[in-house]
Amino acid sequence: MQKLLTIVIPVYKVEPYINKCLDSCLIYKTNEEGERVLDEELMNQLEVIIVNDGTPDNSAEMSREYVKRYPRFFRQIDKENGGHGSACNVGLKEATGKYLRFLDSDDWLTNIDVLIGRLQDTEADIVLTHYQCYYQERDEFELHLTSLKQGQKVQLSSESLHTLKNGYIELNFRFCTYKTLILKPLYPLFAEKVMYDDSVLSFAPIVLGRTMIAFDIVLYNYLLGREGQSMSRNVQIKNAHSYVVCLQHQERLKTTMNTQSISEDLLQCIDEVVYQYAHLTFGFMVYLPYNEAKTQMNRIVQQYPIRDNAMCSHLMKRYQVLPFWVFYLVENCRELYLRIKNKSYGLYKK
Repeated sequence: MQKLLTIVIPVYKVEPYINKCLDSCLIYKTNEEGERVLDEELMNQLEVIIVNDGTPDNSAEMSREYVKRYPRFFRQIDKENGGHGSACNVGLKEATGKYLRFLDSDDWLTNIDVLIGRLQDTEADIVLTHYQCYYQERDEFELHLTSLKQGQKVQLSSESLHTLKNGYIELNFRFCTYKTLILKPLYPLFAEKVMYDDSVLSFAPIVLGRTMIAFDIVLYNYLLGREGQSMSRNVQIKNAHSYVVCLQHQERLKTTMNTQSISEDLLQCIDEVVYQYAHLTFGFMVYLPYNEAKTQMNRIVQQYPIRDNAMCSHLMKRYQVLPFWVFYLVENCRELYLRIKNKSYGLYKK
């Protein structure tokens, strides 16, 4: 019998978090004796694929205990380190569930039993739910609501996608559960050995997906504030080259879509996603080594010219007005000044 939902969990250096993550994939009920027991009926609908991405700590050993305890529901794949995207690609390839959800191993799920119940009653290609950020230092949650109308299946179009107040980011895995068959043909979906590989999900689901629906449940819990986390400003700057690789990966994926039956309307949406990501990428290119920064920024300006209200348009305008060596020096000095200033106020984190 086909599983209803596959959860793919890449594992790398998450000893303090892995148990909470995997515990959140277990579904319990209260039996007639009032005891809390595993809900076998719902768990039978679930497949949890743990991908050990060559972690050097004890995370993989800890997760392997879940496979031993729950072999019908959990399985683990061990591989050499290739980065988050590499682990997600392995999980995508191995997934057997009708639906697929990615879960980072320092995050956790809630209301998974409710999700399974809702998935049993829908055929939508993309299922949106709410998520919340958990700020570890402040011990506070911040709720992020999907803006799609609840419970009503809609056709994917530029009109329906532009109703999403959070933009194309609502197609990312913190908001979304996907029909597996709309992602598998795009394998390998994620860029490997880089950060920010999940950016491709801003358009990948609409290559083959045709419908979406939203449910009023909070499913994903996103941990923020962990040391060395990829979305901190200094880590983003340090890994600026990852943005280049991810943009190139998106561009390659776009070129393979000629064989797919995609409407002009959705093609325009995909073009818009890549354009926006190119302008986001441009903002980090100035932190690359001088010659690489000059080459990459010149390519982006030529290929993705400024439109009204474009991201990074002010930065691009400075780039076009100033000699490159002046522009490069000014922007890097500006960033250094901000780091020193923020550090003096206790805002800068290593």
